[in-house]
Amino acid sequence: MYTSQKLQVAVLLPTYNGEKYVEQQIRSLRPNETDFTLHWLDDHSTDNTREIVRSVAASARISLREWHQPQRLGVPCSFFQLLECVEADIYLFCDQDDIWQPGKISATVDNLLPDLPRPVICFSDPLLFREDNPERGYRLLDIMKVRPEVAMQESRTFMALVGYGNTQGFTKPLRDLYVNHKDVAREYAAMHDIWMYNVAVASGGARLLSQAPTTLYRWHATNSSEGFGSWGRGRIPRLTTSWKQHQNLRRAVSRNAEGFILASETLPESPKLTELLSVARLVSSIRERQSPAAMIRLTRHRAIWACKRLALESAAVCLCSDAGH
Repeated sequence: MYTSQKLQVAVLLPTYNGEKYVEQQIRSLRPNETDFTLHWLDDHSTDNTREIVRSVAASARISLREWHQPQRLGVPCSFFQLLECVEADIYLFCDQDDIWQPGKISATVDNLLPDLPRPVICFSDPLLFREDNPERGYRLLDIMKVRPEVAMQESRTFMALVGYGNTQGFTKPLRDLYVNHKDVAREYAAMHDIWMYNVAVASGGARLLSQAPTTLYRWHATNSSEGFGSWGRGRIPRLTTSWKQHQNLRRAVSRNAEGFILASETLPESPKLTELLSVARLVSSIRERQSPAAMIRLTRHRAIWACKRLALESAAVCLCSDAGH
């Protein structure tokens, strides 16, 4: 019988020129009862990130293991590289510029403990904050206008916006499924979190942790997700996506779906896999201009966005043009 003290828990942290925020993130990992190891890959930073990570981990008494690569990998491959290198029972993705609430690691581990033999992922509803104001956070589901009971259902969306990687934790069987098709994932995945979420939905389970410690998700100009948001009057965040971002997103999500279809040969057969494959075939076509009937099918499946407004914007873009190359 596993206990949280006997588990190997791996927090996976890639960094790149993160000197401005990474100390705050690392220190926020410490307030947890569960033992964990911080597995760190610096992706060829040119600032003081390396010195800060080593110093802060030592002063916070966090077990740190370094992984090095001869060339820069970028996102998502830096996360994938750590996932391939590290053997553990439970994994958590960690971004360099966020802050974790006390107990987040322990809550994730406790939730996954009954499902260690299965490929399962869990995630929470992050609190978005502006740059340097973590005291004032806004729940992502509120911004998206998605009800928690809807988000708690296993979504078939390929965007998986309700399952941000900075809140995800998952089991070793899910990691092992990834390793079986790692070359496909590296070539086709839009992002590491979307990919792992899709594989979990198809093969095991995905669930939202409600009323659990979560991530304080920092929105700033250099977010790797391109920000997909802005701040309105009264400093209230809102999801916004430009025409160019929609086109980039279409290309990325379409290619992600193509890759998932290829990777499906490595996944166990199940009704859920069959269902998700049918959605993947729809999504793989969105690089091209869509007919109204096709967009109705995509919207019915919530294939790209859980947020209704962004789903409508995406549909309009897909009806008007193709995404180019």
